[in-house]
Amino acid sequence: MQPPSVNNDDKMTSKNDENAFWVALNKQYQFLSSIIDEVVDPIIVIGTDFRVKFANRAACNFARDNACIHATEPFCYKLIFDSDIPCNKAGRDCPLIMVLENDSTAIIEIEHIRANGLKRFFEVQASPLTNKEGELLGVVESFRDVTERNKYAEMLEKGHEELEQRVFERTEELVKSNEILAEQITRRQQIERILRGERDKFHCMLMAMKQGMHILNADYTIEFQNDVVLSLLGDAIGRHCYDVYKQRSQPCDPCMMAEATKTGQVQRAEELMSNSRYFSQSYSPFKDIDGKMKCLILLNDITEEKAYAAKKIRTSQLASIGELAAGVAHEINNPINGIINYAQILLDDIGAQEPISPILKRVISEGERIADIVSKLLSFARQGDDDSQAFMETSVPEVLENSLALVRHQLIKDGIIIAVHTQPEVPNVWVHPQQLEQVFINLLSNARYALNEKFTGKDKNKRLDLQISTFAAGKTYVRTSIRDYGVGIPDGIIDFVCNTFFSTKRTGEGTGLGLSISQGLIKKFNGFLHIESEPGQYTNITVDLPAHTGGQHDGQH
Repeated sequence: MQPPSVNNDDKMTSKNDENAFWVALNKQYQFLSSIIDEVVDPIIVIGTDFRVKFANRAACNFARDNACIHATEPFCYKLIFDSDIPCNKAGRDCPLIMVLENDSTAIIEIEHIRANGLKRFFEVQASPLTNKEGELLGVVESFRDVTERNKYAEMLEKGHEELEQRVFERTEELVKSNEILAEQITRRQQIERILRGERDKFHCMLMAMKQGMHILNADYTIEFQNDVVLSLLGDAIGRHCYDVYKQRSQPCDPCMMAEATKTGQVQRAEELMSNSRYFSQSYSPFKDIDGKMKCLILLNDITEEKAYAAKKIRTSQLASIGELAAGVAHEINNPINGIINYAQILLDDIGAQEPISPILKRVISEGERIADIVSKLLSFARQGDDDSQAFMETSVPEVLENSLALVRHQLIKDGIIIAVHTQPEVPNVWVHPQQLEQVFINLLSNARYALNEKFTGKDKNKRLDLQISTFAAGKTYVRTSIRDYGVGIPDGIIDFVCNTFFSTKRTGEGTGLGLSISQGLIKKFNGFLHIESEPGQYTNITVDLPAHTGGQHDGQH
């Protein structure tokens, strides 16, 4: 029996199909390369032989090598440091060697001199790059400029599905063919494996990045997300960016994506998103393989950096206030002591029976009250940052009274009725007294704001109830309760009020740091801060601190 013959037309069709697959493969490669080139951070892929296999446009600019690796595969140390010897032999850390030794992600910091002569520092993150069988092919290195900090998938799925469908249809047509037709199928399968390998490699590169990544289409729909942004914002595939980022029902105005696609320029911003965290964002426009405009969004969570900067500014301001308070206290104490002394001399001279004696006694009493207020103000202004030596055995009722002495005038002026209830024989706690005073002043200030928002003038219900008691929960705790009958906190946001930068006050009236700092201080004392509220009725905040037993310092980590 003779094998089926294959005419010239079939051979030509096979050749054309094979060429078409290679063209498709090249287009897919170009499409993926264009995406990586739009990433603003330098990214390079290094093989285990120390040769650079791939570099995006940012990496080429970083290395000051316009030709980059398109002509050769240079050694990584030559491309990055213009050195002829490996990093480990030049006294530098080598992230590739670290990955090879530990089989895990390596992070180092390098110094780099830019073309303009400026010295910059970069955080280099090297992540292992493996194939489907788990074999190490090399590393993916990304470079992030960290100079300022030191100073203070719809990718290839469509083509893959089309390819599988064509292979299936073609397989049915060639089922009766001979070995030549079977070889064509084998070639198609080889092409498919190559295409899958390229897709997996680029997918691995995208997933290895530590930046959150979204790809949007022209309708603001999210088509791709990596694991970083998935953990930050949840599964957003198929949702609109303005819904995910801002919980809006329509596009933002102005829209960073629209501006990027309109101008063809990368747009950058720092914004507070719907989850009360700050992100630096970059919007990079590009066209996909079909010529459709898309936008690549990179997100970096900078909430902690902004919180640190805000806390540093606040600390600096408190230091300035402390210096000012010390000077004012000195200037007030000298004359007030003179007034008290002169009044006492006059009282001693004229005797207690003279009509003017009660006036002199009142002068002495009021002078001592002024001196006491100045002393409390100076004590509050002198609080340290995290000086463990400032921790001491402290009376909570005394700290609360000192806090009230600083704000009582404002509360009374606003017509707020103050009631203080203290349980007898309250044990002491082990805390930083000035920092505990700062917590109480923050909470009293918030209560005053809530009461003034609800009552514009005096009212019998414009009350502030303060209570100090004890309770047992495995050990004895001292509980301070601050309850106001103001506007309350809406149910939808009560779980976020202690987040950094979250504020219910109007713009310009709050920093969003008071409760966040207060909660941090109470945690440092091994205590708990709990908030309970009924919108429009009241807000009750309790501060629970472990009683000092006289042994190990209970409130100090």
